[in-house]
Order: sequence, then structure tokens, then C-alpha cells
Amino acid sequence: MADDDLNGQLKTAAEKLVGKNAVTSKFGLDCFALVDKLLRGLGAQTAADGDVAITATADYDWGDGILLTSLKPGDILQFKNHTVDVSTMKFANGKWYESSGVNYTRPHHTAIVIEVHADGSVVVVEQNVEPNRNKVTRNVIPKLDAGEATREVSGTEKIKVTVTGEVSAYRPAPKPPKGAMLIRRGKSLPAVGSRALANFVPAQGGTKRTPGSIGMEARSPLSSEA
Repeated sequence: MADDDLNGQLKTAAEKLVGKNAVTSKFGLDCFALVDKLLRGLGAQTAADGDVAITATADYDWGDGILLTSLKPGDILQFKNHTVDVSTMKFANGKWYESSGVNYTRPHHTAIVIEVHADGSVVVVEQNVEPNRNKVTRNVIPKLDAGEATREVSGTEKIKVTVTGEVSAYRPAPKPPKGAMLIRRGKSLPAVGSRALANFVPAQGGTKRTPGSIGMEARSPLSSEA
């Protein structure tokens, strides 16, 4: 099965579950179960086929490791201590000041990419995230890679997005024949972190920071259609 076909099938399968009850596994309600079930349903490689033992704290290997710059719909994201800090900045009395702020935190989490936007934001399908932990949801992540970006809204308003933590990206791969040795095309790429089972931990951002629901969709001005 070609990668493009598998990516497309995973994207379609994930979108069909949006709004439905979250998938469970032997671990209970977690983000891992959604990705694992969909990949198994497609006859694709899962974390069980990777070279990382499946434990509650493992950094799972979902397929072929890729760079974030190569991301496309149907790829899989693994988050580790990932926090997006969004500040709304206003200009008044000759200086910029922060009028509001919010944090979106994915301590250990897995999601499926649905859209990749030119501004660096992505749309994902995921589960076990607030405010609807028991549902499969479609959400926007303003920025994946660590660092800071400023997006102009007007001459007197801008959005500053600061990201800390790590994200690994994987391209789904066909399930290898039984007994075959796995050879990952992306294994030579530098590791940037990964993880699987999700636990929601509200961000602790200080007095100006309102902990945001993980993956809360906020399209304007944080993201735009590609």
C-alpha cells in the first residue's frame, strides 16, 4: 500500500469519528487507543510493531519518522511536554502590552493530522482532551515547533505564540510481514521527542494566563486556511 493511500485512508477514518464517543483500550480512555484502533483497522503498522516496548510511559514508534517540515494530512503526531502560550498584544499610549493570554498543554499525547496550514498551524483529530474528553474532536494547534512567532492582526493588535516542549511526527506505514525486520526510512532523522498515552494537565501560566482546553479551536487570528 502506497504511503499516500495510507495517509488518505487514515485521515478519512479519523474524520468519520469526529463527534462520536472516544475509543477505549486496555489502558482505558486515552489518546493512544484512537490511533491504534484506526491503524489496525487499515492493516497498518502500529506502535506494537515498532522497536519501543509498549508501556504506560513509553515514547512510541508509530511508523516512519519524518520532519515537521514534511508534515501532511494523515501523519501522526506525538507530543511531549508541549505547551502553546498565546498572548494577545495591544498597542496603546506608545507601547505594546499584553491584554490577555492562554495556554494549551499536551503533556503526553497523540493526534492525527487532518490539515497543514501555511502559517504553521495544523488541524488534528484527537481524543481525551478537554473540554470533551469522552468524544473524538477536531482541533487547531496554532504552532508545533518550539520557539516564538508573532502574527499581525492590525496596527494596534498582534498575537504572540510561544511554544515549548517537543513533537515527533510519523508517517503511517504498511504492516510488515510477520518476522520481518523493520527498517525505518526516517530513523536517521534527529529525534525531537514523542509519547503516547494522554493525561490532561492544565497549564500553570500565572495570573495573566487562563489555562485553555487542549486543542481548543481558535481560527482567527491564530490560524488560517491554507
